[in-house]
Amino acid sequence: MLDKKELEPLKRNAIVINYDEENNEKVPKGSSKIGGKPDLPKDFQWYYYNGEDYKKRVANRPLSFLMQINCEEVHKYDKESLLPEKGILYFFYELLTMTWGFSPNDRGSARVFYYDGEIEDLVSTDFPEDMEKDCIIPEAKIDFESMNDYPIDFLDYYDDEDSDEEMERKEKEFEKDLDELGYKTDTTKLLGHPELIQGEYFEECEGVARKNLYYGSAPIKYGDLKDEIIENAKDWILLMQMSEFEFEDYGLYFGDSGKIYFNIRKEDLKNRNFDNVWLILQCY
Repeated sequence: MLDKKELEPLKRNAIVINYDEENNEKVPKGSSKIGGKPDLPKDFQWYYYNGEDYKKRVANRPLSFLMQINCEEVHKYDKESLLPEKGILYFFYELLTMTWGFSPNDRGSARVFYYDGEIEDLVSTDFPEDMEKDCIIPEAKIDFESMNDYPIDFLDYYDDEDSDEEMERKEKEFEKDLDELGYKTDTTKLLGHPELIQGEYFEECEGVARKNLYYGSAPIKYGDLKDEIIENAKDWILLMQMSEFEFEDYGLYFGDSGKIYFNIRKEDLKNRNFDNVWLILQCY
């Protein structure tokens, strides 16, 4: 089903983030982890976002801390040397508004902070007092592995008119092909290709984040910017993809079996500028 020869030139390295639900050991200061209290510089000002939640309530809310990545710990898995060699990347997202990234108004709802100072200067930082309990993610120790990653859009391989039997046959064949490629689905990962659910979105990153266009409804009002946006969309890559997270009695879900994607322009990543990262949410 998959044309492996066609996919091979598109192969990229991804760094898969694994966690063990049975492992609840304390994570050393400055080490990589999902959730828990972040280890931040003393003068860090917590990020807030003013937006409307699922109950239509507008408020200025603190962003949830998703994870911290110690770049020295992942460096040996970063085969293309795209990430900083040292320092820590922190990922934040406001979980009650849970923005999709199709509106310029979503700016600030997802942030990445980069620290390149000394680990001993970091402190375990308490959450803001106004952060709701459900927005605090439990701490999970993580480890990493490299994976050959490919731009696979699963919807390309199925037909709405397929019978249940045909769908099951295709799924088994598809899973076999993925195993042969060494490709894992539903991962949380750094770099590589986004595991798409609702189609390509880098044009959306460029159009919304850089041109302040609204992508929430059709037709999109490009004006005379369409060709420029399509060309500049090639400058964007995936920084981090997060899938559903279940740990102990806590569950973090993004819509219906969805994912969030933190994306960055190649030049910004090269310059270690994480201020313009743009988040996209996709789900079924």
